[in-house]
Amino acid sequence: QSVVVKKEEKVNNIFMELGKDCTLEEFSAKFKEVYSNDWERINKVYREHENRDKKGKGHPMPEPDQYMKNMYIVGKKKLWKNS
Repeated sequence: QSVVVKKEEKVNNIFMELGKDCTLEEFSAKFKEVYSNDWERINKVYREHENRDKKGKGHPMPEPDQYMKNMYIVGKKKLWKNS
């Protein structure tokens, strides 16, 4: 199960509202405002991964701020490609 359900749709909604030239900071703030439950879930799942990582080897999930940045970058690329 994905961390954010319908992530692509939600990311597109944020870009549609702010425009594709919005900054990462603007995108992050709006996402956290509009999808606060998803932001909480991103943090919760990250903490769960951290707790399971007993040997300090790391895990595949990026830190929440990096996760947000990845959504921003991927979403922006898809918008550019489709417009």
